[in-house]
Amino acid sequence: MKGTARRWILLTLLALYATVLACTGFWPTPVDRPLVTFVNEVLSALQKYDLTSDIRYGHVESAANVVLFVPLGVFVALLLPARRWWLAVAVGLVCSAGMETIQFLVLSERHAGLRDVANNTLGALLGALATVPARPPRNLTRVTPAAAGSVIPGRNSMITIAPSADVAESASIGDGSRVWHLAQIREQATLGSNCNIGRGAYVGPAVRLGDNCKLQNYALVYEPARLSDGVFIGPAAVLTNDLHPRAITPDGTLKGADDWVAVGVTVGKGASVGARAVCIAPIAIGEWATVAAGAVVTRDVPAYAVVAGVPARQMGWVGEAGHPLKQDDGGSWLCPVTGRRYLETNGQLVPAQTN
Repeated sequence: MKGTARRWILLTLLALYATVLACTGFWPTPVDRPLVTFVNEVLSALQKYDLTSDIRYGHVESAANVVLFVPLGVFVALLLPARRWWLAVAVGLVCSAGMETIQFLVLSERHAGLRDVANNTLGALLGALATVPARPPRNLTRVTPAAAGSVIPGRNSMITIAPSADVAESASIGDGSRVWHLAQIREQATLGSNCNIGRGAYVGPAVRLGDNCKLQNYALVYEPARLSDGVFIGPAAVLTNDLHPRAITPDGTLKGADDWVAVGVTVGKGASVGARAVCIAPIAIGEWATVAAGAVVTRDVPAYAVVAGVPARQMGWVGEAGHPLKQDDGGSWLCPVTGRRYLETNGQLVPAQTN
C-alpha cells in the first residue's frame, strides 16, 4: 500500500476512534455502570479459585483504561516518522489529562484521577511500541523488490524508496533506482534503471526518465517532460509545462486539466541543468549540453552548448566530461580532460571521427 492511501486510511481510523474515545470520556455518567453487576458476578466466580482470588473490580477498571488507549498509540505512531514513534505516548498523556480534567471540573458523576491518566498513558505506550517491529529502523529506508528491467553491473538490483516518499501505484521504477525522503513520483511516471531522486524532488504524471538520471533535492520536473539517459537536474531546478500560466479561467473559475495544454521540456543524453535554473517549456536541451546555475532558458539549447544568464545565452561549448572546450589552432575544439576533439559546423558541434 502506498503512502498516501495508507495515511488516509489511518486518519479515517483515528477519526473514528477519537469519536468513540470522546463519547467514552465525556459521557455524563460512568460508562461501566450498566456492566457493574455482570462484572461483579464474574469476579465472584473467579474468586473461588486460588489463581484468580485476588482480582478485584479496580483491577478490571485499570486494565480497561490501559486497553482503551492502545489504539491511540498505534494510529498516532504509524502516522509519525518511524523515529518519532514516542510522540504517540505524549499525545496519549495530553489526551488523558485533558479528559480527566474536564471530568473533574464539569462531570460530577465521573471519577477523575491520576491513576486513570497513568493507565491511559501506559496504553498509548504499549500501542506505540507495538508498531516498532513493523517500522524501518532509524535512518534506514524501505527496500522493495526490484521492478522489471535490466540489472546495472556493480549495483544492487533493488529499488530503494524512503518511507516518507510518495510513489504512485502506477509509476514504473527501474531496477537499482533510489527515491529519497519527501520525493513524489506521480501517476504513470517512468524512471529508468539506476536513477537517483533526491529529497523533496517532484516527477509529474507520465514524465519519463532514462537510465542513470539524477534529480537533486527539490528539483521539479513537470509533465510531459522527457529526460534521456544520464541527465542531471540540479537542486531546486524547474522544468515548466505551461506557456500561459493562470490559476483561473477568464470567468473566474479554477482551471482544470481541460483548460490548458501542457507543454514539456526535452533533455538529451548526458545533459545537465544547474541549481535553481528554470527551463521554460516547450524547449529542447541537446545532448551533453550544460545549463548554468540560475539561468532562465527560453529557447532550444544545442548539443554540447553551455548557456547562462537571464535569459540564457550560449557562452561556449562543453564535452562529455562537462568541462569547457578549448579551440586549437586548426579551428577544432578540444576537451582538456578527455582529449576528445570536436568540430563546429553551422553553429552545431559534433565529435570528430576517430580512426
